[in-house]
Amino acid sequence: MGRKTKAAACVGLAALLIGAGDLSPAQADDFYKGKRVKFLVGSSPGGGYDTYARVLARHYGKHIAGNPSFVVQNMPGASSRRVANFLYNKAPKDGSTIAGVFSGIPTEPLVNPDKAHFDARKFTWIGSANKGTFVGFVWATAPVTTLEGLKTKQMIVGASGGATYDFPALANELLGLNFKIVAGYTGTKAIGLAMERGEVHGNAGTTWASIKTQHPGWLKDKKVKVFVQYRRDKHPELPHVTKMLDLAKNENDRQALNLMYVRQEYQRPYIAPPGLPAGRVKILRAAFDATVRDPAYLSDAKKRRLEVDPLSGAQIEALIAEVYKTPKAVVDRVRGILAKRPKRPKRKKK
Repeated sequence: MGRKTKAAACVGLAALLIGAGDLSPAQADDFYKGKRVKFLVGSSPGGGYDTYARVLARHYGKHIAGNPSFVVQNMPGASSRRVANFLYNKAPKDGSTIAGVFSGIPTEPLVNPDKAHFDARKFTWIGSANKGTFVGFVWATAPVTTLEGLKTKQMIVGASGGATYDFPALANELLGLNFKIVAGYTGTKAIGLAMERGEVHGNAGTTWASIKTQHPGWLKDKKVKVFVQYRRDKHPELPHVTKMLDLAKNENDRQALNLMYVRQEYQRPYIAPPGLPAGRVKILRAAFDATVRDPAYLSDAKKRRLEVDPLSGAQIEALIAEVYKTPKAVVDRVRGILAKRPKRPKRKKK
């Protein structure tokens, strides 16, 4: 072998070794082999976020070297702030714990800084299972079933935190609508039961996908009516449903609403703690991207009527960076409105 040939061979071998060195620490040390990854969900069992997480958990591990199992645990509370605070401040920073959180978590440090003990920009954003369409729906026999009617009549809506409270509260303050918000429900499933019992008329801040998944019979039998959507553009399946943004009176109102509505772009987000080894970030993101393209996952999601329109971790990071450029005056205005969120009663010590 000539000198040039030997040199080329050495360069090629070096490149292969360097490439092997680029493998993540988790791959190199078999970190995930035999592991049980804790998959926390910041909502109660049975709702949309819980359903999406459990379907994802069934397929995620097979796309990671070592085939770890993913064990789902619910940690509801404070619109996913409880699990976000835990993940940021207490969870191990080694890739063994991840979480599914409400889509409002990225803006919580802006609008609720006293209770959001994290910097959303520093989380490890893994990806989102779906872009979304938030809507409001109401029992078809309710006294008011349209946005126009809400200008003069009252609609009673249940709230469990997150969009179920924030969206109608903003509409009341910014647009002069008449939602009466009954807070304290544990999740969208509980609000649905309250609708059946006649305690509330509807839910003014849930997802179109959740309604189709949890209440297909209600839609088929026309027991409920979708009266508003919060997207910037109309959902193809809801061409005749009014957009809340169309009621904005000026640019300031529009910016304030947009600050909250951007969460629809990353509707079902999954995060890991900040400070993970770079290699494990790559593994979790790559496995997520592979999972949401996996035919078995897609079939499972279809059976459960789950929409699949994923977003990568890098795409979420870019959107969050954009959100944090919102003018301070607009952020302060929204923060003032959301500061009126009802406080949850303290649990009595046994």
